[in-house]
Amino acid sequence: MEGNNNWETVIECWAKAEGLKGREYYAAAAIQKEKTVQFTIRHREDINEHMRIIFQGVSYEIEAILPNYSRRHFITIKANVVSR
Repeated sequence: MEGNNNWETVIECWAKAEGLKGREYYAAAAIQKEKTVQFTIRHREDINEHMRIIFQGVSYEIEAILPNYSRRHFITIKANVVSR
Protein backbone atom coordinates (compact mmCIF):
# COMPACT_ATOMS: atom_id res chain seq x y z
CA MET A 1 0.00 0.00 0.00
CA GLU A 2 1.37 3.39 -0.93
CA GLY A 3 1.18 6.30 1.49
CA ASN A 4 -0.35 9.65 0.75
CA ASN A 5 2.35 12.02 -0.47
CA ASN A 6 -0.03 14.96 -0.87
CA TRP A 7 0.59 16.78 2.40
CA GLU A 8 -0.78 20.27 3.01
CA THR A 9 0.07 22.91 5.59
CA VAL A 10 -2.53 22.88 8.36
CA ILE A 11 -0.76 24.76 11.16
CA GLU A 12 2.26 27.06 11.39
CA CYS A 13 3.44 27.82 14.91
CA TRP A 14 6.44 28.53 17.14
CA ALA A 15 8.28 25.43 18.39
CA LYS A 16 11.29 24.68 20.53
CA ALA A 17 13.15 21.68 19.07
CA GLU A 18 15.48 19.55 21.19
CA GLY A 19 17.26 16.27 20.68
CA LEU A 20 16.71 13.60 23.30
CA LYS A 21 19.04 13.60 26.28
CA GLY A 22 20.39 11.03 28.71
CA ARG A 23 18.21 8.00 29.36
CA GLU A 24 15.68 8.91 26.64
CA TYR A 25 18.44 9.12 24.02
CA TYR A 26 19.86 5.71 24.89
CA ALA A 27 16.41 4.12 24.97
CA ALA A 28 15.67 5.53 21.49
CA ALA A 29 19.07 4.44 20.15
CA ALA A 30 18.43 0.89 21.39
CA ILE A 31 15.44 0.62 19.06
CA GLN A 32 17.08 2.44 16.13
CA LYS A 33 15.23 5.74 16.68
CA GLU A 34 18.15 7.99 17.55
CA LYS A 35 16.81 10.63 15.14
CA THR A 36 13.99 11.48 17.53
CA VAL A 37 13.32 15.13 18.33
CA GLN A 38 11.11 16.70 20.99
CA PHE A 39 9.12 19.73 19.92
CA THR A 40 7.51 21.97 22.55
CA ILE A 41 4.62 24.13 21.38
CA ARG A 42 1.74 26.04 22.94
CA HIS A 43 -1.15 23.76 23.84
CA ARG A 44 -3.39 22.91 20.88
CA GLU A 45 -6.27 20.47 20.43
CA ASP A 46 -6.02 20.28 16.63
CA ILE A 47 -2.84 18.17 16.33
CA ASN A 48 -2.77 14.37 16.01
CA GLU A 49 -0.37 11.50 15.28
CA HIS A 50 -1.47 11.31 11.63
CA MET A 51 0.16 14.67 10.88
CA ARG A 52 3.78 15.45 10.06
CA ILE A 53 6.08 18.23 11.17
CA ILE A 54 8.34 20.09 8.75
CA PHE A 55 11.17 21.78 10.66
CA GLN A 56 14.10 23.43 8.87
CA GLY A 57 13.25 21.50 5.71
CA VAL A 58 13.23 18.08 7.43
CA SER A 59 10.06 15.99 7.68
CA TYR A 60 9.17 14.33 11.02
CA GLU A 61 6.56 11.69 11.79
CA ILE A 62 4.70 12.33 15.06
CA GLU A 63 5.21 9.46 17.52
CA ALA A 64 3.49 10.90 20.61
CA ILE A 65 1.77 14.05 21.82
CA LEU A 66 2.33 14.52 25.54
CA PRO A 67 1.08 17.05 28.08
CA ASN A 68 3.84 19.20 29.53
CA TYR A 69 3.17 19.09 33.27
CA SER A 70 5.92 21.56 34.16
CA ARG A 71 4.54 24.17 31.74
CA ARG A 72 0.78 23.62 31.59
CA HIS A 73 0.12 25.82 28.56
CA PHE A 74 2.43 23.73 26.38
CA ILE A 75 2.57 20.24 24.89
CA THR A 76 5.56 18.11 23.95
CA ILE A 77 5.58 16.25 20.65
CA LYS A 78 8.02 13.38 20.12
CA ALA A 79 8.75 12.89 16.43
CA ASN A 80 11.12 10.86 14.27
CA VAL A 81 12.86 11.89 11.07
CA VAL A 82 11.04 10.41 8.07
CA SER A 83 13.43 8.24 6.10
CA ARG A 84 13.08 8.53 2.36
